[in-house]
Amino acid sequence: MAARLRREALLDIPRRILERRKAVRIPEMLPFRIGHEGYEIEATTLNISAAGALCRVDREIALMTQLDIALSLPSGSSGRSRTFRARGVVVRREKDTVPDKYLIAIYFSDVKPSDLSLLQEYIARRSSG
Repeated sequence: MAARLRREALLDIPRRILERRKAVRIPEMLPFRIGHEGYEIEATTLNISAAGALCRVDREIALMTQLDIALSLPSGSSGRSRTFRARGVVVRREKDTVPDKYLIAIYFSDVKPSDLSLLQEYIARRSSG
């Protein structure tokens, strides 16, 4: 009976929502820089995956804005950080509960394979302990 109710509840959720996340997402606060058409701003991730990140920024950024991203990922063993670079697009935005801050969800739309590997290794290392 409980399994049937769970299945029925899942049937009420649109398939696009159920399939939205295909990558492991970890809570992680990392400062980084976002660039767009002549400006650069500081941002902080709240969570991150190989597909994108939820970030806190201090200015409103329009949906579908294309961004250049440079994110320093701390290295586990050497103590040196390595930079993940990607192009991304703002797919969600909302006013944060923190005054004068906004939350934006960025989808990484263009990532070199070497940068993707770097990010995936970082996420795997952080999620395993």
